[in-house]
Amino acid sequence: MTLSVELSGLQTAQTDLDTIGNNIANVSTNGFKASTANFGDLYSTSLLGANSITSSPGLGATTTSLSQLFTEGTISQTGNPLDVAISGNGFFQLQSSSGIVYSRDGSLQLNANGFLTNDTGDIVMGYAPVANGNTAAAAGALVPLQISESDIPAVATSALTMQVTLPSSDLPIDTTTTPFSVTNAQSYNQSTTSTVYDSLGTPDTLTTYFTQVSGSGSPPNWATHWQLSNSAGTMIASGAGATMTFNSSGALTAGSGTITVNNLPDGAASLNIAQKFTGSTLSDLQFGVTSISNNGNGGGQFAGLEISPTGEIQAQYSNGATQNMGTIGLANFTNPNGLTPTSNNNWLATQSSGLPVANTPGTAGLGQLQSGAIEGSNVDLSTQLVNLIVAQQAYQANVQGINVDQQDVQKLLTLQ
Repeated sequence: MTLSVELSGLQTAQTDLDTIGNNIANVSTNGFKASTANFGDLYSTSLLGANSITSSPGLGATTTSLSQLFTEGTISQTGNPLDVAISGNGFFQLQSSSGIVYSRDGSLQLNANGFLTNDTGDIVMGYAPVANGNTAAAAGALVPLQISESDIPAVATSALTMQVTLPSSDLPIDTTTTPFSVTNAQSYNQSTTSTVYDSLGTPDTLTTYFTQVSGSGSPPNWATHWQLSNSAGTMIASGAGATMTFNSSGALTAGSGTITVNNLPDGAASLNIAQKFTGSTLSDLQFGVTSISNNGNGGGQFAGLEISPTGEIQAQYSNGATQNMGTIGLANFTNPNGLTPTSNNNWLATQSSGLPVANTPGTAGLGQLQSGAIEGSNVDLSTQLVNLIVAQQAYQANVQGINVDQQDVQKLLTLQ
């Protein structure tokens, strides 16, 4: 009976040593979570029933469980925009050959087909972007995240909004005696330029001229004119634009028009630009342009990816445009300790862990993402080395107990 007691002690000590050794071996493994072996004692009453009376000192020890420590590991900067660390609760959801697995290892990359994967090829799951460019809500289905590295086409400018401040101190111009001309600076008070794009993505310069019209009322109206020029400064077309009117407080009451340009160079389609001056004011301040909004752009080459703290994957292009490629999804569990660890830094869900609760980062108690960083192992090497010494001492003590029992058995066998 005594040998079986020491054998149980050896087995539990070996389990402890194996667990600690595994922790130490993974001290540099991304997203690894340390485990602790938990033990319980054995008594004959546990075998014979609670009402049994025994004078046995005990039957040894047994391993009751291996608990995982899900504290956050050290987050280190890598500079790689596809490396992502979870700051807070949650797991990446990955499509593997064995189904959905969960991981804290955010060393991501793109495979040959453009899918976002971890370094072992498991595909990252998330939410696809919806039509308006925003990210689909978490109620949407999880899908494999695929990134297109294609160039984006040019988009012709069709709407141009310009917010300006016009000086009330400017002198009115009699447009009957001084008709507008781009070559006559006396025929307008102010001017500003902006860039517009044709259907081929060619950037042209649109100059807008502002003329305070004499005798048009109080406050006076402002006539606008425009001229479209190519990059060399050669005029393509010109014309009259919207008339801007203001109330006595200087707020804009009307001011919108359409700029139409036909017969553009290189066979580009005609331009039809809705020009608005929304938010413009008339005041004693100097002339200034507060903002310009242009919905056109030239063609752009794929330049890279950026992942936001809330998981949105933004493709960036050489023309400064961005495009939403989807959102990384995270999942959490009621009992993370119930997850079963597998190889390659992954876990599997079990009945003990409960069903995964999936959502976007930063919602429903899930952590946010930190791009350009990796979460390391949460193994405290100093603590593990101390635990290793204690476990080794326990193992050696049980071995010594077996040696003593063996000597007693030998003495019994030699009795005459």
